[in-house]
Amino acid sequence: MNPDFDGLPESLVDLAEALGLRVALVFMREFGGREIRIPKNPGADHPIMKALGEEDGRALCHYMVDQTVYVPHCRAAGRRRVALDMIAKGETRGAIARTLQLSERHVRRIANNTPDNTPDLFSDLD
Repeated sequence: MNPDFDGLPESLVDLAEALGLRVALVFMREFGGREIRIPKNPGADHPIMKALGEEDGRALCHYMVDQTVYVPHCRAAGRRRVALDMIAKGETRGAIARTLQLSERHVRRIANNTPDNTPDLFSDLD
């Protein structure tokens, strides 16, 4: 596997190899956490076209034509850092879970320093 794709969800590696890492990351940032149907011929107002632009949007639709795909979001790493800060400030696990929309069980894992292998793939896009 290409080392540039380290940390990219396995389900998006083929897309990144075919269309580039930037396309895969923008696709994940815009549609992450959702199941999306990839159209054959998207119009200019289709969300994929708006998110990726004409050229990349058409390339993605051509590459994944007529598929329904779940797009992973990979947002847990950023929340992990915030959770660690909140833990250090003495916030309760319940309050942290509500604030960050995580389960209390996940907050407990973070507090107990259980490794989280979810990368923060969007830190360089902002």
